[in-house]
Amino acid sequence: MTANTTVTTEVVGEAANHDVIKKEQTIQFTHLGGVRGISHNIDGDGGVHLRPMSSARQKTSSRAMGGARSGKKIRSLVSFKPRQSHFDRHNVEAAKDPFRGFYTLFWIGLGIMVLNTFYASFSSTGQILSLTFATLFSRDAFVLALSDGALVLSTFVCVPFALVLKRGWARYWPTLVWLQHAWQAALLGCVIQWTHYRDWPWVQSGFFVLHTLSMMMKMHSYMAVNGSMADNYWRMKRLEGIVEERVVELDGGPRDAEQPVGKGGVSEEAWQRAIQQAKRAEDDLLANHGHGSSDGGDGGGDVETRVAKSPMDGLAEQRGTSVLRQRANESIVERRRSLKAPVPQSAAAAGATASAGATATTGAATAATGAASEGKKDEQLIRDPHPLANHPDKIISDLCREIEQIREDLTSSQTMPATEGSFDGALHETTIKTVTWPSNVTLVNFCDYLLVPTLVYELSYPRTKGIRPLYLLEKALSGFGTFLVIYVITEHWIMPRQPDPSTPLLRTFLELAFPMMINYLLIFYVIFEACLAFFAELTCFADRLFYEDWWNSTSMDVFSRKWNRPVHTFLLRHVYASSITVGASKTGAMFVTFLLSSLLHELVMAIVSGKIRGYLFAMQMAQIPLMALAQVPLVKRNETLGNFIFWTGLMIGFPMLNIAYITY
Repeated sequence: MTANTTVTTEVVGEAANHDVIKKEQTIQFTHLGGVRGISHNIDGDGGVHLRPMSSARQKTSSRAMGGARSGKKIRSLVSFKPRQSHFDRHNVEAAKDPFRGFYTLFWIGLGIMVLNTFYASFSSTGQILSLTFATLFSRDAFVLALSDGALVLSTFVCVPFALVLKRGWARYWPTLVWLQHAWQAALLGCVIQWTHYRDWPWVQSGFFVLHTLSMMMKMHSYMAVNGSMADNYWRMKRLEGIVEERVVELDGGPRDAEQPVGKGGVSEEAWQRAIQQAKRAEDDLLANHGHGSSDGGDGGGDVETRVAKSPMDGLAEQRGTSVLRQRANESIVERRRSLKAPVPQSAAAAGATASAGATATTGAATAATGAASEGKKDEQLIRDPHPLANHPDKIISDLCREIEQIREDLTSSQTMPATEGSFDGALHETTIKTVTWPSNVTLVNFCDYLLVPTLVYELSYPRTKGIRPLYLLEKALSGFGTFLVIYVITEHWIMPRQPDPSTPLLRTFLELAFPMMINYLLIFYVIFEACLAFFAELTCFADRLFYEDWWNSTSMDVFSRKWNRPVHTFLLRHVYASSITVGASKTGAMFVTFLLSSLLHELVMAIVSGKIRGYLFAMQMAQIPLMALAQVPLVKRNETLGNFIFWTGLMIGFPMLNIAYITY
């Protein structure tokens, strides 16, 4: 047992000189264990109740709120909104590209090259197309398909993992997070061992390990997002219990003896009385700052007629998260949105700089009283306001505002207007569904997430309102047609020119540089413009900006951000931002991100080639000094020079990696 001493201060009255007369009383009691940030109140009948302690509560609350805001900032790093890819022929903006005729010329040129290759092959061998490459990548295809199916099935361990979090049987941090990493490491180890055991050719090995890494990123994002939300959810439930205890304490009425301390116990009547007090306080604050009462009168009358009452203000309805409660509160949210209190002239003069950009976050009363004192805040509208957020008791109001923030964090992100491309026609109208945790923890939701072409999990994504069958057929045919061109280039222009000791290095490099670059461009098209677009249409996923104009990159860091947005957004949210939240600097977080990316790239090459050489790792890490080179004034001012250096690096890199891993 631990003895604690609590000093209570009672305000007796006010002297003539306006000094407050205080009386201090020391009460000593004992309790089992220590609850950080909680003080104890002894009521008239001798019962001991827990309540937040002013100083300690402020420290722990600020720390928790800092974590919540940090989590919001991490989520805001990656936003989903209706966008189309640049090369999609339905993209209205891309259709206005004055260089679109060159794209047509590019495909015509490739078609002529393929026909010329067919003609040359038939003239020399009697075959239009050699099947050597087809024999290579079709070897052990059935076992590869079974292995890939087993890989996909293994990801469904995420569902019971999330159900454990939903039921509160264990905390994500610091308990289940280690189980998550252990499972992912074991899965990757099994895949590496299985690939080595089957001794697959480089095509099968490369596909299987890349698909494994993609599935692991999906699993990590799903577990991490649900784990973080679960910890926030159960923290919110604890705060709700403390609020209810405080309401009972202030009301002075009897509590429900069947409910333990911290688990409710407040009567519905006491709860409604507290709501009336909060609504009166909010209405008075609005009136004092120039808004007046909501009925246009002088602030008199019953509170229910002066302040809009939500049908979901009941005690049971205010517990946990609820989309229905958000819908019922839409009128109140709109009312609070419109009631922006002006900052008094004196306050504005005293803190003009600090108050610039301050916005209402929990209601109009907060904006009226806190714009000058609290400085600039996140521009965010609380979609699920708590009815006690403006209660005259500071402990209740602070806790309820924290509950509001957690509710917002447990709600799907608000969609943003499209900025890249547009969806034309009624079928392409987009919508986003509001989802709150833990209603998303279902098998159907996870299956949908597996099919959606993104590596970052969200409660809800912007969706189109229908599937276009002809569009699916178009993407499927374009994918197979482009793969045929890749096959021809690989079969006739790359495989016959593989390096050997008798061939001069320069000759091999010059023969491989152009066909490998063309293959790189075509593989990019197949993955991002055919495959991902196909699954996006199949799942009605509206954010189809899988890449940006990486071909205009002036440095390697710009290229790494633009050419593969699904992987970039994953690294940004789950590696870079997570590194910063644990205390790393921006430079350190960037280094960790590049290090992890380089190690995974080298792992792929080691499995594909069967050699551990570190060539690709070195080239990946070399991007860091290349970023510094891009900041040299001569290069930074001359974008053409930067783009030339970028393309030269790619042209040299692909054939040199091929030569290095095969020959050395």
